[in-house]
Amino acid sequence: MIPIIDFQKRCLNGPVMKPDEFDLALSMKMRELVDKYNIQYDPEQLIIDDDTADAVFEAGVELLADIGILNQDINRVVRFDKKEIQAVAGQYFENSPTAEFGTGKDKMTIRYRRGDDTNPPTNYAGAPGVTTEEEFIPYVMSIVQEEGVAGLGIAPGLSKLGDMEPKAGTLSEIHVGMWEQEQLKEALRRVDRPGLNLGLLATVSTPSAIFECIRPGIREPNNTQIGIHVLPEQKITWDRFLMAHFCQDRGVNPWQSAMSMIGALCRDARESAVTLVANGLAQLSYGHGPTLSFFSNHMDGRYGWPEPNWAVGAAMRASERNIHVATGSAISGTKWRHEVGMYQMAAQAVTYTACGFSFSWIAGHTGLEARLVGEIMQVTAGMDRAKANALALKITAKYLDLFKNYDHKETHEPFGQCYDIKTVKPRAEYESTVMKVKEDLAKMGIPFQ
Repeated sequence: MIPIIDFQKRCLNGPVMKPDEFDLALSMKMRELVDKYNIQYDPEQLIIDDDTADAVFEAGVELLADIGILNQDINRVVRFDKKEIQAVAGQYFENSPTAEFGTGKDKMTIRYRRGDDTNPPTNYAGAPGVTTEEEFIPYVMSIVQEEGVAGLGIAPGLSKLGDMEPKAGTLSEIHVGMWEQEQLKEALRRVDRPGLNLGLLATVSTPSAIFECIRPGIREPNNTQIGIHVLPEQKITWDRFLMAHFCQDRGVNPWQSAMSMIGALCRDARESAVTLVANGLAQLSYGHGPTLSFFSNHMDGRYGWPEPNWAVGAAMRASERNIHVATGSAISGTKWRHEVGMYQMAAQAVTYTACGFSFSWIAGHTGLEARLVGEIMQVTAGMDRAKANALALKITAKYLDLFKNYDHKETHEPFGQCYDIKTVKPRAEYESTVMKVKEDLAKMGIPFQ
């Protein structure tokens, strides 16, 4: 691994480059590489073949070696040598690490898996998005009360606590963040799962506020992760290095998450997949963490669609074959707590399980949806790749057909319309919708037990 302190010198001595100049060099190199390695996007192959996976990996290595990452704080490029990038990947390949979270009966382990492994990915579901003070605990409880959920991947955030807005870099960020941590602990106490992993912090985002929340009895190395990720596309700040250093110093597993956007610098799914690999390798080089998440979306905000699903799956397969790190992603539809979104989640769960991912850090947007995602991953683990691809295509065709009748803008069904927040039980109409989707998925070929 490259020592974290080495990046101080790389940042300060790297070539000066304006962001626009960096973006142009990056986009031109991506265009060159997808042609050089003959990477083709085939909408009928959501789960790519071995040759394509290896090509995506090689292109990602070359992209990082030739372009590097831009420190936006000082407009200097952090450079990498191709051999040292290959060495980083080789170290993971030869000695794939595991990640342990939680304590006691709530302990969970995440490890690298192959697409043909019969052991399913870990369902470490999150409670994503923004919620209210009244719904905070019920929302979290709806997920952590599910036996199949091994931990929280992320906690919800507040837009306001009373009339206080959590402004980054101010006292209110810490104040609201600490309120959220106490509510998380209370939610776990109510379902008798006190040792459960809490996942990522939501509202708290600056290093000073994050470090304030890491304390005994609140957030400790066994129940949290801190985001150190390279920003899309290939950008970084000093804060990310500072948080990576903190994680290594305090024994916290860093949250390494490669993200890429289709329709901006990356024209299509092919370029997004290559950039995801380059982004991920950069994070592994300084973060040294045991897990790596991949996420892609369209420029208009849509995710869970065929192109970003292909890009994420391609990056996972490239990692499965060439890095051997435990990869994950968010299993989430564009329309939260809605039947269309449920089909999107199902397609992702089938695709990513066959691509070798190890964990879902979001699995739907309620406990009932997390249960559905967990069951899909459970029964499709080890499924023949061609069969899984055919199944994913059927589900994809379903949600694309349904979307013809809806506005493409995100519309989230309020949590309180889906769950009774006093009893934390799903409302009859919402539960009926989930069960109808499950029945339809079974008809398509998901072998629910």
